[in-house]
Amino acid sequence: MKISNAQKTWIVFLLFTGTFINALDRSSLSIAASTIADELHLTPANMGIILSAFFWPYAIFNIFLGGLSDKFGAKKVLTWSAALWGLASAATGWANSLSHLILARIGVGVGESASFPVNAKVVTHTFPSEQRGTASGWYTAGLRLGFAACPLIMAYLLTHYHWRTAFYITGLGSLLWVVLWHMSFKASWGGAREPSEKAAGAPKNRVKIPWLELIRHKTMLGLILCKFFQDYLFYMFVTWLPTYLIKARGFNISRMGTYDSLMWFMGFLAQPLMGFVSDLLIRRGHSVTFSRKSVIVIMQFMAASVIAVGYVGSEMMAIWLLILAVACESASTSILWTTCSEVAPGRIAGSIAGVMNTAGAIAGAIAAAVTGFVVQFTGSFQRALLFGGVMVCCAAFSILFVVGELKPITLKGLPDDDNDAGEPAVAMAGH
Repeated sequence: MKISNAQKTWIVFLLFTGTFINALDRSSLSIAASTIADELHLTPANMGIILSAFFWPYAIFNIFLGGLSDKFGAKKVLTWSAALWGLASAATGWANSLSHLILARIGVGVGESASFPVNAKVVTHTFPSEQRGTASGWYTAGLRLGFAACPLIMAYLLTHYHWRTAFYITGLGSLLWVVLWHMSFKASWGGAREPSEKAAGAPKNRVKIPWLELIRHKTMLGLILCKFFQDYLFYMFVTWLPTYLIKARGFNISRMGTYDSLMWFMGFLAQPLMGFVSDLLIRRGHSVTFSRKSVIVIMQFMAASVIAVGYVGSEMMAIWLLILAVACESASTSILWTTCSEVAPGRIAGSIAGVMNTAGAIAGAIAAAVTGFVVQFTGSFQRALLFGGVMVCCAAFSILFVVGELKPITLKGLPDDDNDAGEPAVAMAGH
């Protein structure tokens, strides 16, 4: 199927806005955490458990829903998943106890687990290698822009309305995007074949993935480790950064919202920028391996500046260091997803992305809970920030010393045509 440049632009817009909505519903509880904890008499350890409740189902269902997207297509899977996470986020407004909040977050985690595996699958099937960095940079930037908008939106709603109302508005409002996605995204854009193709080759839809062989592949193992270590810092930011600004730096809700928004906005700018830089290196003749890995590693080491945040007395110096850390972590994430598109066999791209996102989700669950317990028992965020910086350095070492040459992974357990990385479909589209 031929895909025009206008259609590609619309695909990126849909993925971008989808991850924007994803971020709003994912981070809204973090912004309201301090307010909810005061009203429901929750300790930092309680809140850490609630915040981590999102990640366990998110981890489990990443692989499951990534596989479903390979089988049934991106459109169907993301339509139902996005509807679920919007309704579950709205249900947070009905919560009156620890268990109610945990259940609501489980629902959000299950729904959002489809987002990035589906996005990676769509990019793999729609864009050639030299365009994937930019495309991935833009859709992952939607998440950061959502994180930037959420503090401002939630701060306004928390100031003028009750926190319950804030969740009703943001959660139910997410369903508008579901309608847009369902009405305008063509199933064939996500790697699904046309009805005639399905009828002619139905058995081919049932791809048996050699999971053990896949996980033991050096490149895959390195990407899983990198995703785990990097996402520990990322999710520490997502779940605890607003509370850090309020409790450790003494900001009110309005000021917290402004600075938290600024940090994520810089992350939003950094993602497409570094995606463009990585693609430019390829166009200038550098290898895909150098162009992707060098950008990831540099950004990750710069993100380790978060270690200094816990040791500086000046609140503005802490803010600038946090801006640097969030922006660099964000930039490395976009190229990491591009790397996934480079190595994934096309017909199981969603499954491979799901494996990576599962590793990140496990790290998120650990980061949210551990940070809460560390803060409660030490009375400070200093050690939590130090550990986050060490983890992102480990991510850089994983890219440097474990991940090999970036080329499509060939698995003996897959037929030869299933080992293709998606380029033939792109070539038919005029590239």
